Amino acid sequence: MSGKKITYNPPATKPKRPIAERVVSERGRKELPPGTKGGENLKPDRHYEHKQHAFDSYYKKVLKYEAYNGYREISRRQKCEALFSELSEEKLAQLAVYDRYSWEYTAFPVGGAVILIEDDRLAEALNALPQNNRDIFLMYWFLDMADREIAEYMNMARRTVNTRRQKAYRLLKELMGGEADD
Repeated sequence: MSGKKITYNPPATKPKRPIAERVVSERGRKELPPGTKGGENLKPDRHYEHKQHAFDSYYKKVLKYEAYNGYREISRRQKCEALFSELSEEKLAQLAVYDRYSWEYTAFPVGGAVILIEDDRLAEALNALPQNNRDIFLMYWFLDMADREIAEYMNMARRTVNTRRQKAYRLLKELMGGEADD
């Protein structure tokens, strides 16, 4: 080699800076431009825009899940509910509620209970019976009491209760327009 000294002069370049990476948000998406730290260095217009986008994202998510919950509730109810038109006659009869008004019934107080009679003909025929016979008849047929229980309640002999009950039945049948059977 000759005595010449060779020096290498690299081409003129800018001083090296570390390569800027994009700022990563909480969810790992690279959304902000390089050099920003999360919104505090944004220009006022961009800061307002950033807040608006954050709010929009939040309320859209809330509305989405509220709609999802609503559809899920509707689906759950549809599994439990049935239309009235799809119900059988027995189930409709169980669900039916009838209003009872005092003027539609004739009340007969007997043995601590009140028996309501809706049929006007039957009520008139029962009113035509003597009081003791009517009470015995009502206790037997409507309160399901045996002759022995009625006799104890009214302080009578069981045979007397039986005779008066049969007599009341025949008289009632006659008053209602039927033939009395002996």
